[in-house]
Amino acid sequence: MTDTAHPNSSTSTDQSSYYILNREYFTECFDESANTTISLKTYRQVILLVILASVFFAVESAAYIAWFLLTLGAVELLSIRYKRGWWVTRQMLSSRAGSRVNIRIDDQGIYSDSTHHQQSILWNDIDELKTTEKGFIVIHKGGTNYLSRKGLDKGYLDLLAEKSSTMF
Repeated sequence: MTDTAHPNSSTSTDQSSYYILNREYFTECFDESANTTISLKTYRQVILLVILASVFFAVESAAYIAWFLLTLGAVELLSIRYKRGWWVTRQMLSSRAGSRVNIRIDDQGIYSDSTHHQQSILWNDIDELKTTEKGFIVIHKGGTNYLSRKGLDKGYLDLLAEKSSTMF
């Protein structure tokens, strides 16, 4: 997964790392970065849909709306139960699945480039850099990104570890 442009070079700016957006990468990304805590708040939308469906059943008007809301609540319940599989499947069906994402990390920031998307995250824009068992979660002004350790060169890993310890 890692491609080195200049094998004799020791600077991280000459190195190129990449990821292939496949099922393995998406599964790791979900496992390491998704909030999987289950609470009453998680089921809020399901409860609301069931209550609305009950109201329509009680009023005995427009039963098709009640059945629609009840079915929608069941689908929402399934999406909570199968959250991981649902998310990974959606990613695999996207146009980005199977593509290569090149990563470059230097003193200015983190840069990613693929045929579908180019992104640069400057160190000044990063609010938090969390270290996980298998990678790094980058929380920045534009959202949240995940970087797997598997696709990164040792120089990049060292730079990220240094930034995560000194940044915050």
